[in-house]
Amino acid sequence: MSGRTELRKDPATQRWVLVHTTPFPGGNHVPCPFCPGQEGATPPEITAYRTNGQPPNSPTWLVRVIPERAPLLQIEGTILRDGMGLFDRVSSRGASEILIEHPEHHAAWDTMPCADIERVLWMYRQRVEDLYRDREIRSVLIYRRDRHPEAPIQHPFSRILGAPIVFDDIREELKAARDHYARKQRCLYCDILRQENHDGERIVVQTQHFLVYTPYASRRPYETWVVPRAHHHRFEAISAAALGDLASTLQVTLRRLHTVCPTSPVELVIHTAPNAAMRLRPDDWCTLAEDYHWHLELVPIPSLAQGIGGFYVNPLAPETAARQLRALE
Repeated sequence: MSGRTELRKDPATQRWVLVHTTPFPGGNHVPCPFCPGQEGATPPEITAYRTNGQPPNSPTWLVRVIPERAPLLQIEGTILRDGMGLFDRVSSRGASEILIEHPEHHAAWDTMPCADIERVLWMYRQRVEDLYRDREIRSVLIYRRDRHPEAPIQHPFSRILGAPIVFDDIREELKAARDHYARKQRCLYCDILRQENHDGERIVVQTQHFLVYTPYASRRPYETWVVPRAHHHRFEAISAAALGDLASTLQVTLRRLHTVCPTSPVELVIHTAPNAAMRLRPDDWCTLAEDYHWHLELVPIPSLAQGIGGFYVNPLAPETAARQLRALE
């Protein structure tokens, strides 16, 4: 198996590791390659939203998606699965995309109009739908993190990864959801929502379409989940009404997290179901539509690790975190 990037599976933990030998671009970029007018400094765009019918790669965009210049996963070729004795590896077939969220260099979700956040969410939805048309892509991950003051690029952007494997966190969730459904014939996440509504003490925000809460076993201080109240396993099936609600819910939640954790970048990850068209075995995900429930996870990332030997240690009870976040209404 050739190439500068490959996925390797740790036989002791069953977790995947992406071995990426191409160095990431570094240094400060002046002018910013993501600002309008600098489209020639990036790879040609994959897609974009524009209001006036201007051609691709012109500087009149609202949201723009480009391939990553040093991709973690590459769209060309086919998946190669290989083994060397005990060790398994998979070629890095997939997709690595950068979603440039706004033309303004210093745009922030805390302050931008909700319509602008909604536009970004629509592009997330569109990209997941498009990538899942590729039968070689098994799982898509949407990820964004607040820009650190020392980051080489300050322009707001998200990353979209499509992989030939199921990302480990999603895989663990899928197993727990499938096992719960096999025992009780109910969605685990719907049961969690009922329990959180009953307890009430970890709820941060309730809207027509979403429940925002700090999980019972939060891994880090102020870890917050945004979960749709109606059951569905795919983010990319979200309705227009729910997407608008999600935009305003995320803005409110992020403002509160930034207030209580002003120096910790907030990480946002969308957890959606894998590509059901890419089954490795006929019995894969037979109850996926019934047992899994898409959601978003928001976590402020502390400057110092809070754990021991891979075991999470949370110094703040989620009930206290929720009470503090609710108080910011």
